[in-house]
Amino acid sequence: MSTQPRRAAAELDAAELDAAELDAAALDAAALDAADPLAHLRERYVGSETSLVYFDGNSLGRPLRVTAERLATFVEAEWGGRLIRGWDEAWMELPLVVGDEIAAACLGAAPGQTTVGDSTTVLLYKALRATCALRPDRHEVVLCRDDFPTDRYVAASVARELGLTLRWVEVDPAAGVSTEDVAAQLSGDTAVVLLSHVAYRSGWCWDLDAVTALAHQAGALVLWDLCHSVGAVPIDLNAVGVDLAVGCTYKYLNGGPGSPAFLFVSSGLPDLVNPIDGWYGSDEPMAFEFDAGRAPGVNRFMTGTPPVVSTALVEPGVDLLLEAGMDRVRDKSVALSERFITLVDARLVPLGFEVRSPRDHQRRGSHVSLFHPDARAVGQALIHEESVILDFRPPDLLRFGFAPLYTSFSDVDEAVSRTVRVVEGGGVDRWRDTVPVVP
Repeated sequence: MSTQPRRAAAELDAAELDAAELDAAALDAAALDAADPLAHLRERYVGSETSLVYFDGNSLGRPLRVTAERLATFVEAEWGGRLIRGWDEAWMELPLVVGDEIAAACLGAAPGQTTVGDSTTVLLYKALRATCALRPDRHEVVLCRDDFPTDRYVAASVARELGLTLRWVEVDPAAGVSTEDVAAQLSGDTAVVLLSHVAYRSGWCWDLDAVTALAHQAGALVLWDLCHSVGAVPIDLNAVGVDLAVGCTYKYLNGGPGSPAFLFVSSGLPDLVNPIDGWYGSDEPMAFEFDAGRAPGVNRFMTGTPPVVSTALVEPGVDLLLEAGMDRVRDKSVALSERFITLVDARLVPLGFEVRSPRDHQRRGSHVSLFHPDARAVGQALIHEESVILDFRPPDLLRFGFAPLYTSFSDVDEAVSRTVRVVEGGGVDRWRDTVPVVP
């Protein structure tokens, strides 16, 4: 019998999938893994050799094995060996060094435009507050109703401070949103457009170019939240003309829990002022002068002492993305999610599931959300009975995140098969009353 797959599962019509075809699709997974040009990178991640199936890389990426080595070297040689001398030798510039590495690997940004430090929330506040100050005669911020709560909290805070109005782009979870929906909210009073490149619930992926152009045509600045796209979706901020962007490093960049966020600022905004001044963002940090000037470039958005240890641990994941190349990462992401959706249509839709992410891969990031009326119970059963780690988003969504550097096609098949077992085996009833601290 031929070992070549008859068809990739991503190409299968769900209506044609009978039991025999599904068996063939399972065989295809091994063949696809064998042909995957990124498959060899999986072994570099801690835990990748176990039977656990991990689909929560869009909330917390797996650690690289080399990260432990990097931490040990830092503690023993840099911190332990060099002590305070480490600031002169490397640490002062580390936020910019790692920022430049992220820019080169994932952002299409030039050196000196990106820095690392603070949390996503703090950097979003700095960026939004600064951009609104550049448009003092405008009084509205446009944002999406279904974006991550942090973005909405920050926008509401800035609006209270400056007396601004928030104009909401409404979202139909089934149909998604469009550039026309954004255009309808723009006016001569729009100061800033703040949107998530990939929506955290549905996986909807905006057209960066089109939306940025719309905002600029209205005379507004645009601030993108890249948390659910950086490291999974190719981004070219300078080619598109993006003004500012913020993103985290603990998802697809695998920097670890609580690792610092990054901020990109266009070189075309030299008058942008950091609203939270601090000694580290001055032009001579070690002079300790009260009246010091602001640092040039993106350095001016630094505030306090940066998180040196966690910033250093971001580098291994970024290095691996540079090695893999974002185009290959995206190609695999699309192939994984297409296969998943095909199998969901065939095997899970009859069990009460619905795909609640865009079916057009150009409008989808690297996760797929499924509706189920008992989504939380299904998720808990998968975690505790089937070793499938995913996450639940209230009230009724399960998110399956595809991290292409370590997610395999066989993982996709296993996740669907184990979900079938959970539902048909009564897992929903066993876990219906369990409410975890972290969904």
